[in-house]
Amino acid sequence: MLRVDSRKGFSSSLPLLSGSGLVKVGTSQRLDSAPAVPLIARDAFVAETATKIEQLEGTVQLLVRDVNALVTKVAGLQDASDAEHRLYAFQQNAKHAREAKLDETLRRCHDLKARLDRMDARSDGNYHAYTSFEAVSRKLAEFESFREEAQRVERNVTLRAWLFCSALVLAAAIIVASNVLAG
Repeated sequence: MLRVDSRKGFSSSLPLLSGSGLVKVGTSQRLDSAPAVPLIARDAFVAETATKIEQLEGTVQLLVRDVNALVTKVAGLQDASDAEHRLYAFQQNAKHAREAKLDETLRRCHDLKARLDRMDARSDGNYHAYTSFEAVSRKLAEFESFREEAQRVERNVTLRAWLFCSALVLAAAIIVASNVLAG
């Protein structure tokens, strides 16, 4: 109820409305609790209050529109942030994959160096002499000659083993033949 003499305003609080609810509130609602006799002070107060309420409604509508615009902007920022997060995660995965490949390559190089050290014990790990294809080719040719030498020695040992075995068989045959003829 509105009282003219106290000028305190509305005695009850305004209900909270959503942005769409504010637009629907119109001037079609009337309160017929006032007396039918027009009062000048009351009419001026009511007119002032109506003007202030309309201004307040306009301000609320502007605020609702601004809040909706801010909500849209925040959603856009959130989408951009999510995209940046996905890109960062992708870059980190790619970085880890590159590091893993580099570690694997380094491990293989160390393994290859260890194998070369075992093959060529004279070098003591000094491979700076092999900086060109020609030097590497010379070293491979040297290894090839060692391989050919090893194959030649293997053939000689195999031939000598066969000769030894055949001599043993021939000696065993002579002993058996002499025992058969003597007896």
